[in-house]
Amino acid sequence: MLSASSIMYKKIKLLGLLTVLATSLLHAQTDNSPYSRYGLGDVLPSTNIVSRGIGGVSAAYADVITVNFQNPASYSRLKRATFDIGLEVDNRTLKEINPPRKYNSVSPIISYVQLGIPLSTKKNWGMNLGLRPVTRINYKIERLEPFGEGGDSTSTLFEGNGGNYEVYIGTGITIKNLSLGVNIGYMFGNKEYSTKRYILPVDTAYYYPSEHTNTTNLGGLFFNGGLQYTIKVGTKDMLRLGTFGTFKKDFKANRQEIIKTFQQNATTGETDSIDLVSKVSSTGKITFPGSYGVGFMYYKGDKWLIGADFKQAKWSDYRFFGTVDSVQNSWSINIGGQVIPNATSAKSYWGRVTYRAGFSYGRDYVKVIDDLPTWGVNIGFGFPMRPPSYSYQYSIINTAFEFGKRGKNTNVISENYFKISLGLSLSDIWFIKKKYD
Repeated sequence: MLSASSIMYKKIKLLGLLTVLATSLLHAQTDNSPYSRYGLGDVLPSTNIVSRGIGGVSAAYADVITVNFQNPASYSRLKRATFDIGLEVDNRTLKEINPPRKYNSVSPIISYVQLGIPLSTKKNWGMNLGLRPVTRINYKIERLEPFGEGGDSTSTLFEGNGGNYEVYIGTGITIKNLSLGVNIGYMFGNKEYSTKRYILPVDTAYYYPSEHTNTTNLGGLFFNGGLQYTIKVGTKDMLRLGTFGTFKKDFKANRQEIIKTFQQNATTGETDSIDLVSKVSSTGKITFPGSYGVGFMYYKGDKWLIGADFKQAKWSDYRFFGTVDSVQNSWSINIGGQVIPNATSAKSYWGRVTYRAGFSYGRDYVKVIDDLPTWGVNIGFGFPMRPPSYSYQYSIINTAFEFGKRGKNTNVISENYFKISLGLSLSDIWFIKKKYD
């Protein structure tokens, strides 16, 4: 039988391998998403890997070993301290209609890192500490155009990088059948847009290229809340209703615009400034939209569950230094469920595996000429790492697979995507206080 120290060593080694993997994934990023130019970039999934396996359903989901950070009311259901980390690899195929062409990109992401702690199992009171990315900006587009009447042309390179992150602490408590929760945290991030223009003459003349860079940094406090209400149906079954949301919020921001001419450094590959045309700094605010979600979930004991959500974000309120952008209100409908054939089986491992599936349909918040409809089909699995005899160890490897599309064939650019998500939830003797030496 393995000792506690040997188990601890193996888990520390596993976390080390995950850290190396995550770092390698970040360096391997090759994403190129033109729609991330608008608003605050591509909005990343705001649910954990468990919820992604059931189509993103989360409003009424709660479990004793699952940290559902989208609805903090669920923290009150935690019965074991749980360390949870999520990773994702997003493979996209971009299709352009004029001219017809395709582009493939792969984007690895650390989805979240969080620690859920039951403050009092008797009083149904829990908390969570977490860090996650919220949005991401990453695109690189080149445009060739004729210049003048002598046959010269120009090459314009549009690039964007950045994103926003949340670090937060939350708590949830249950009073009778009603659970209440709140997250309080700090959002920070940046967005950097640059436009480089090169003149390509037909003769031997040389023109220094120009660069226009717009860099913005933002930061500020935020909070969001949620509630869940549980209705018992018989002795083991129950129906849970849930809702969560946040109000629109203004974040302080600093912006710097630089216009210059430059030349490419043959040694380093960096750009060396030749002539600084303009440099302007300013302060302002960025209005982040309010959002909400409502849903239900029916639990058939520990055998199966099924639920649905409706979610909406009011991006029509979004402002960037007082100006509007090509955005609109977004919404989604999420439906999904899961089955555990035999959660207490000591003989059949596959009987203890959780099988999940779901579907989502909605409208993206970016609107360029026309709406961008979205849909996705999900499946997921939860693989227990310990047999049920380990009463204090509920470590699980959660996986989710999603195939979907953003946009339609008549949009200027549409995206087909395939996401693979992996979550490691450790809830065992790491967090159990020693009773004997």
